[in-house]
Amino acid sequence: MRKILALVLVAVLVLSLGAAATAAPKWTFKMGHPNPVDVPYDKTAHKFADLVSEKTNGQVKINIFPNNQLGDWTETFELISRGVVEMGFQIANAQYDPKLNFAYYMPYVVSDIEEAKKAYAPGGWAFGIIKDLWLEHGIQPLAVYPIGMAGVSLRSMPPAPGDPNVPKNMKVRVMPLAACSMTYEALGYIATPIPYAEVYSGIQTGIVDGQQGGPPFQAWSFRDVNKVWIQYNDYFEQHWITINKGVWDKLPADVQAALQEAANEASAIRWDQVETEDADYRKVLKEEFGWDIVMLTDEELKACADKVRREVWPKMKDLLGEDLYTEVRLNSMVE
Repeated sequence: MRKILALVLVAVLVLSLGAAATAAPKWTFKMGHPNPVDVPYDKTAHKFADLVSEKTNGQVKINIFPNNQLGDWTETFELISRGVVEMGFQIANAQYDPKLNFAYYMPYVVSDIEEAKKAYAPGGWAFGIIKDLWLEHGIQPLAVYPIGMAGVSLRSMPPAPGDPNVPKNMKVRVMPLAACSMTYEALGYIATPIPYAEVYSGIQTGIVDGQQGGPPFQAWSFRDVNKVWIQYNDYFEQHWITINKGVWDKLPADVQAALQEAANEASAIRWDQVETEDADYRKVLKEEFGWDIVMLTDEELKACADKVRREVWPKMKDLLGEDLYTEVRLNSMVE
């Protein structure tokens, strides 16, 4: 009889453990991002989801939707703000608030990766400013996901690419942000705002000659329709790991801590990658696809930055407001 009872207890214990192991998570969140499956961006998103599951003992499950499956970044910003989509590897959308131009695209705030890390990594001056801007729109930012230093990809070589005073006579797709148009006009191009989803066909059909909006990784997506990369370093692209503020506030403190820890780890992985990734993609474009790669000299980069800061930054004051504009100038040490 005792043996039978012991066997019954063992069976009950096994069933209980099995049920616990397969129990549904308490929270299931959707999280989108703009890049294809299996690129480093997507792998980091899945790594973040795995870390969250591990650190919450399976209480939180994050389903990753790559390649803009939930909508592009302009759409998902609103969806996260409203809580329709809970989380995102997200870009700030300045269409909702002109101050958010600083949270995504303000030209020549930093000059290189080293400066970017000091500004945008945790504890950096830009990190704190942008975190507060996200919160104003009902979005809790957890960590920066750095992308890289930006430039432009083109069908052919423009005249004097390092001289911003020489007209390039080329149409460049820019992000639908006023600051992007003003910057590339100052650099000598004809700026043409086009949604990202239409860029490939726009280049393919000759509506535009190339595109801006990201680092060499983004240019790689246009490897079949462009042939030139110019490293302007016009901005440091950074996305953020975010969650709807209302959803965040309802989570227990220990779950919040686990999500924050996972975001910090995913961000740290990416900061290690970004220092070499720009160079890696330039090498691939040159050696495997025959692109011409133009690395501007320090003097040329300074000439471009000086002209953009002189002509574009005063117009940014109207977008950012006096207080934020002054804070940015003081911290970036721009005279």
